[in-house]
Amino acid sequence: MNVKNAMEILVEEALKNYWGQLQLPCKCEICKADVFAITLNNLPPRYVSNEDGYAFVKAQNFDDQSRVNILNQIVKATGIVATRPSHDLKPSPTIE
Repeated sequence: MNVKNAMEILVEEALKNYWGQLQLPCKCEICKADVFAITLNNLPPRYVSNEDGYAFVKAQNFDDQSRVNILNQIVKATGIVATRPSHDLKPSPTIE
């Protein structure tokens, strides 16, 4: 069986669009993955088994409130990672 949480795709797209605007002391891949994981853990999963299912979920999440919910969780996750990064804050390459 092959199923995927469609929220992963929606959150990944939102992170790509807003990553440069988020206020983090470090923007390395570790911090980005932490924001991604925390965000997904605070949103309800939407499992799909095919592209039609993903298209349906994406259409449902096209309304303003759904986008706001995703962005709100990204901002909350950013705050958590900014105050408690999972690694030492040494100079590291930034990802934008």
